[in-house]
Amino acid sequence: MASPPVRPWGELQHDLLVAIMSRVGTPDLLSGGAPRACSAWWAAARDPFAWRRVDLRDWTALTSARRAAGTRATSTSVSVQDALAGVLEVAATRADGRMEAVLLPEFADEDHILFLAERSPNLQYFSFPTTCMTYDQFCKAIGKLQSLKGMAVDESLINYAALHHVHQCCPDFLELKVFALYVDEYMASIICDSLPRLKKLEIPNSDMSCAAIIKFLDCLEELEYMDISGYETSAISSTVLHKASWLKVFIWNSKFELGEFKDCSNCGEHSINPLEPCKCIMDHKVMDWLAGPSQAS
Repeated sequence: MASPPVRPWGELQHDLLVAIMSRVGTPDLLSGGAPRACSAWWAAARDPFAWRRVDLRDWTALTSARRAAGTRATSTSVSVQDALAGVLEVAATRADGRMEAVLLPEFADEDHILFLAERSPNLQYFSFPTTCMTYDQFCKAIGKLQSLKGMAVDESLINYAALHHVHQCCPDFLELKVFALYVDEYMASIICDSLPRLKKLEIPNSDMSCAAIIKFLDCLEELEYMDISGYETSAISSTVLHKASWLKVFIWNSKFELGEFKDCSNCGEHSINPLEPCKCIMDHKVMDWLAGPSQAS
C-alpha cells in the first residue's frame, strides 16, 4: 500500500505557522534559526502575533544563538544593557503594538521598562526581577500601561505608594509575583491594602511568616491562586490549610518538606543541602588540615 504523500511544512496555513513560531522561543526567533527554513516560516516569524510574548530571561541562550547566527548585537564591545535595548527594539518593532507579555533578564534597568511603556502601551504583563528602578520612574512607566493585568517585581517595589499607583492606573490588574527573600505580616498588609482585588499571588522561594500567609488569606477576598512554594521556613499550619481550602490553587510545598533543605545539627545553620556538608564542617576540616597531623603523646 502506497504511503500518503508528504506535504512540506511550508504549506501549512499562515495562522498555524504563526502559532508554531510563537512557541519556538524568543532566542530562536531573534537568531533566525527556525525562520530560515523557508520563506513561509520567515514570514510567520515576522508576524506581529508571533511576538505577543517575549521571554528574555535566559540571556545566555539568547546571546549564544545570536552569536552563532553572526548578529552584531552580541559583540563584546556592547554592554548587556545596550544589547538588551537593541533586542527590545527589534521585538517591539515586530510586535507592532501587539506585545502582551515580556519577561526581562535580571540585569534589566528602568530604561528598558520605560522603553516598553512607550513602545508597547498595550502590554498586559511584565517581569522585572531587579532593583534598578526608582519610584518616580516606576510610576511614570505604570502610568502608560493602563492595560496591565499583572507583573513580577522585586521586593524593593513593594510599598504602598507604588502598588496603590498600580491599582489606580491599571483597573484590570489582578496578578502579582514578588521576588523576595523574606515576607512578614507588614509586607503582606501593604500588598493587601494597595491591591485588594488580586486574584493571583506568587511569592515563591521566600522565607514567609505564618502571620503573613494568614494575612493574605484573610484580606484578599477575591484571591483564587496562591503560590508560596519553595519557602525555607515551614509556616503551614492547620489554620493556614483550612483558610486556603477555598482557593482554586494553593501551592505551598516547602523545601524542608521536600527534603531539599535541613538544619545543620552542628551549628544550627538553616537551609543546608542534605547532599552537601555544612560550611562549618568544611571549615573545621580545613583547620585540622592546617594544624597538621596530631602528635602522639
